[in-house]
Amino acid sequence: MGPIDQNNRGGISRVSVTRASRPDKKQIKEAFERLLGAFGGIRKIIPPDVKKVLIKPNLMMGEPWTTGITVNPFIVELLIMELKKERINVIVGEGAGWGCPSDDAFKATGITGLCSKLEVPLVDFKRGETVRLSVPDGSVLKYIVVDRVVPECDFIINVAKMKTHCETIASLSLKNMKGFIAEDKERLRFHLLDVNRCLVDLNRTIKADFSIVEGIIALEGIGPLFPGKPKPLGVLAGGKDPVAVDSVCARIMGMDPAEIRHIQYAYEAGLGKIDLDDIEVAGESIESVKPVSWELPPLTIEALSPFNEIRIVNGNPCSNCIASLASYLHGYIDKKIIEEATTNVEILIGKKAVSSGSGKEIAIGNCLERYRGKLPFVSGCPPPSDAYLELIALGLKGDFKPLTVNSDARIVDPENGESE
Repeated sequence: MGPIDQNNRGGISRVSVTRASRPDKKQIKEAFERLLGAFGGIRKIIPPDVKKVLIKPNLMMGEPWTTGITVNPFIVELLIMELKKERINVIVGEGAGWGCPSDDAFKATGITGLCSKLEVPLVDFKRGETVRLSVPDGSVLKYIVVDRVVPECDFIINVAKMKTHCETIASLSLKNMKGFIAEDKERLRFHLLDVNRCLVDLNRTIKADFSIVEGIIALEGIGPLFPGKPKPLGVLAGGKDPVAVDSVCARIMGMDPAEIRHIQYAYEAGLGKIDLDDIEVAGESIESVKPVSWELPPLTIEALSPFNEIRIVNGNPCSNCIASLASYLHGYIDKKIIEEATTNVEILIGKKAVSSGSGKEIAIGNCLERYRGKLPFVSGCPPPSDAYLELIALGLKGDFKPLTVNSDARIVDPENGESE
């Protein structure tokens, strides 16, 4: 892990933007080669004394890259082949999202087979031996816990996905670094403290030496999972300065990077450039690859509900709980129960959510276990999207009996025992 070299040209950070006119391997390979070519190729990007490179792709869930949720494994394959040509040792590593075993994500995305074929070690950051790293000048975190292989590597290549995110607005290279955190309880700390500032502290501690954002098929709308929608874009972006890379990608997505808090905070912390006057965009211009429209996520957790009858009480939930609730509200809910509602429902989500005593509340997720038997409660970490159905339907009819729905969707009545 080396320092980020921001000074490509007189203090200007270079970001390469390339386009594949079709999402086939030939076009993607050519776009990938042009991206690296803007920096003189892989040998110019990686210093001669580097012996071991860690590739960290976004494989947060067991979903194929065409969903817009995970990265295209072909990008990882191209990187491995380039590094092997230079006789550099390569490791691929990731820790999947909360509730998803990394092995499942690796197999579903094709990375397990790829690494086996190319004889490259594949590391699950959530299962190996860990080390605690001190955070230099941390604003929120004092330490992070990572797999021991991370500090043993000389160079990190971060391969992120271009997608929207309900909690951080965008998920790009800075956000993708969260997969380095080895323990789920440590990831949860990010949400209980301040996820945007925690991301900056993480990037202070583990610095990606080169970042690639894959937007061949990006994700728009309510990301970072479903019901976010795949957005065919054909774009790759990359550079040595992750803040500059994310700033360019945010603009491609129609966003102001200064309004994406973790990007702005990273700039303020001196981790990279954010203003276009300080960034050289090589290859395609931002305007030439920017789509006509891009569906943005809600800007707050409270705005996640599309219904006046359902209000969300924000208790700093984790990304997976947000995605689970969003999937239900925007995909699975029967609109008929909204039309026939006789009262409103308040949904408590996240460990810091506090009951107001309104008598119209439902608590979801294991973080709110303290409300089991006191409020209608949906267990799970995260709860499956279809587990909300019964309690929300009852609540909209004015029935707030403190039933519990287990993560297997079985209903438990605290008075009468379990029922289907």
